[in-house]
Amino acid sequence: MTDQELDQAITDAVNQPEGQGLDALVALLDRVQTERTPADPALARSWDALVEVASRSPDDIAAFLHHAERRARWLAAVRGPSDPATIKAWTAVGEAADGECAWDVATRAWEAVASAPLDAADRATQAEISLALRGLGTRRLAAGRLPEARVLFERDVALTERLHPAPHPQLALSLGNLALVLERLGERAPALQLRERQRGVLVAGGAAAGLVATVERQIAALAGA
Repeated sequence: MTDQELDQAITDAVNQPEGQGLDALVALLDRVQTERTPADPALARSWDALVEVASRSPDDIAAFLHHAERRARWLAAVRGPSDPATIKAWTAVGEAADGECAWDVATRAWEAVASAPLDAADRATQAEISLALRGLGTRRLAAGRLPEARVLFERDVALTERLHPAPHPQLALSLGNLALVLERLGERAPALQLRERQRGVLVAGGAAAGLVATVERQIAALAGA
């Protein structure tokens, strides 16, 4: 298959209504994988089209997650697990899976992103790693794996402080996540310190009074224990 034939086949499939070109794109990808090397740009175009079309079928989110995860794994194999395109692909999988309560898929996605090194990561990639740390920390928290959740949320706080040195809603959220884990671990004194920091960030950032009041109630409960 020539590049021109491939592009035309992709265009034809993408232009079909309501994601009806999905089966054609799956077959096309299978063919391209047999004819081209793994890093051939034709595969990238085929994967992109397949995931795009799969995303148009809201009633079949499982198919979208399946193909999106396969694309992320392909990117990791071809470009490396720390490549920005790979991180972006996994982040999209994690966010979609969280939204659909597909916890196993979300966990795999967040694990892939959270393990990426920060040294050479640009700001956008760091923000995606921060999101993954929160996502994976939440999954560990839900599973009762509190020490693991603590480590993940600690990493997120440190990274969020780097990304947002000034008062920022995300820093308040990250501090709250860590405080919650410490509360459940019975470490009330450091949890109280985090809640007080969270309140300070919210106030300095002009947060809604109701949100500040919620944190103040949490502070009162910890201080009165």
